[in-house]
Amino acid sequence: MMRASVIAVLLASALSGHRAIAQGEIENVIVETYYVSDANDATDVTGGGLTAGSVTYRVFLDLCQGCGLRAIYGDANHVLSITSTAPFFNHLDRGRSYGHQLNNSALSEGTVPLDSYLSLGRGSTQRLGVPKESDTDGSQVGGANNDGGSEAVSGGLLVNSAPLMGPAITTADGLLPLNGAPGTPTGFLAAGDDPATTFGDETIASAFVSSECRIACGSPGVTGATADNIVLVAQLTTTGELAFLLNAEVERPDGTVLRFVATGDTLLPGEVLSGLLVYPPACGCMDPDFLEYDPLAACDDGSCLTPIVFGCLDSTACNFSTTANFNVPQLCCYGINDCNGLDPYLVCPTIGVDEVAADGFAVWPNPAHGPVRIMGLDRFGQDLSIIVSDQAGRVVLQQRAAAADGSAGVDLSALADGIYLLSLHGEQGRAATRVIKH
Repeated sequence: MMRASVIAVLLASALSGHRAIAQGEIENVIVETYYVSDANDATDVTGGGLTAGSVTYRVFLDLCQGCGLRAIYGDANHVLSITSTAPFFNHLDRGRSYGHQLNNSALSEGTVPLDSYLSLGRGSTQRLGVPKESDTDGSQVGGANNDGGSEAVSGGLLVNSAPLMGPAITTADGLLPLNGAPGTPTGFLAAGDDPATTFGDETIASAFVSSECRIACGSPGVTGATADNIVLVAQLTTTGELAFLLNAEVERPDGTVLRFVATGDTLLPGEVLSGLLVYPPACGCMDPDFLEYDPLAACDDGSCLTPIVFGCLDSTACNFSTTANFNVPQLCCYGINDCNGLDPYLVCPTIGVDEVAADGFAVWPNPAHGPVRIMGLDRFGQDLSIIVSDQAGRVVLQQRAAAADGSAGVDLSALADGIYLLSLHGEQGRAATRVIKH
């Protein structure tokens, strides 16, 4: 018979071209509204140029436990794109292209903490960036901790507490001490297109788009400052609408490296397409058990409507399904000697019925309410297996019998009313017939 383990293997093979590869290494991509600038912040004249109403976004990768971020990159098949409909804010005096270059002591100076940059985890030379709700050590950048803005406000800048931002950065600045040595991440290497063309300290630009850029660190990659393992990859301040396509290289705890990409028709070995890396996110059906499933969907829009029903959709097969909507060729059976290694007597009841006449065995009574007698079993040998299956192929009754007088009995009393396939498996042959329980 076709065992559950065989079905599982067949379905896994069939689904390999339908479902996205499991994306557990990147559990989520978080876009945090870090700060919204107001008119007081715009008064900072030391490296200023910040426009009131600018929004500072922070982009985090939520990685699996033990996973490390090895790189963010763009290549010929998968572009790295970070854009806005308005220029990014770059602090004209102390701004930097990478978070780990931002001098920690400068974070208390005016609007420096809002500088736009890319990151491999770090928000300064001595701090890791974390979501504000994960910040447990207060703030060193806003309000009384900030020495800028005295010409407009006493008590410093960055004091806006608009609800849109969540926790105010005067109480939680989203920065925690490094869990390693300060300065450049271990093995840091930037190659290809230079992000300074967009995020340099005196740059006015609204896009960094590259098919030849790699910002990387050494094995085992950078990890987050908390047990959640959430890693900062960018801080971006703009008055415009933000959009990005990210590609990330992640190292598993066992040393395996996977490359997660936002787009691309070409996927090389080790590359996984992930809709989480696209912003604004595209919504769709996220449940792989539905026909409408979209592996690139990063949010559910309620479009999961049609549950997948597996079966053989080849009309020439003896088990052609009229109710299935997802074809599994490995489940198709074409005859006793062409059944993909499955038991034809189970998956194609008509095969068993056709052989019954030749084998000459009979079931009486049929239809039956309780016990039945199976007669004409001499040609199957003395040691028989009697299997009763429902119309879905599930075994509902199985017993062994010694047909000393060419007959054996089986009791159908415990079965629900319906049509069943009764199969005989003997040391000298097999056969099957339908029985009706009423």
